[in-house]
Amino acid sequence: MSGQEARSFDLEKSDDMLWKHVKFRKQQDLHNILAWQPPEVVRLYNANGICGHDSEGSPVWYHIIRGLDLRGLLLSVSRQELLRAEFQSCELLLQECEQQSQENKVEKIIAVFDFEGLSQRHLWKPGVEFAQEFLTALEANYPEMLENIIVVRASKLFPVAFNLIKPYITEEMRRKVVIPGDNWKQELPKFISPDQLPVEFGGIMADPDGNPKCLTKINYGGKVPRSYYLRNQVRVQYEHQVTVGRGSSLQVENEILFPGCVLRWQFSSDEADIGFGVFLKTRTGER
Repeated sequence: MSGQEARSFDLEKSDDMLWKHVKFRKQQDLHNILAWQPPEVVRLYNANGICGHDSEGSPVWYHIIRGLDLRGLLLSVSRQELLRAEFQSCELLLQECEQQSQENKVEKIIAVFDFEGLSQRHLWKPGVEFAQEFLTALEANYPEMLENIIVVRASKLFPVAFNLIKPYITEEMRRKVVIPGDNWKQELPKFISPDQLPVEFGGIMADPDGNPKCLTKINYGGKVPRSYYLRNQVRVQYEHQVTVGRGSSLQVENEILFPGCVLRWQFSSDEADIGFGVFLKTRTGER
């Protein structure tokens, strides 16, 4: 039924979706994924967690952007291992839905994204591509799992980040995004009962030791220590690459054709430091 819902009751598309999902489950070994142990660095620094339920019994999946060091994680484990950890969370959420269905059928979850601390480091190209790949897989294999996506503490950079992932989510999923605004602590209890909501997010739930962040349920991440790194950089395929010799300089001009464009770059140096600057040139040639 959910496959049909996801494809607006188009039976042909639903059959195709089901076939691809069966193939996906086999490729990812999802039948055994709950017994899989993610690498230590993922367990310690992947900033998310399942905590509490809404009034319908739907589990709540938190994502803490400030503590998410995707660069450190992708330098420490393979892309597939990190994706697999996300798929494991999806399967845990489905298991939680099943456990909550003793009285009433529970099939959906609520996702809460705390965007406090969003910065340019989160717009790192390999990290954005990882998010895009996960969202594509989420849409294809867990299309009806999300009830709402609640975004709190959205910074001025949030629209830029959202524009980068928007092409990878359907219009239906976009309609599920809720952005409460500055009064989000008063709005969240409308979706999640205060006794199921951490104090950190406007509720009254706390850890047994009184910690308001519910650290026993939500991983707030942090910067990954270099001791976990397996490589120095993640291979990135850019449209243009150039080598600048010692003592030389390079000036690159890009015309901004429409609002919302994102400028991204990556440097690699054998030894010395690299200096760079970004300037806006107006129509009159000033900068």
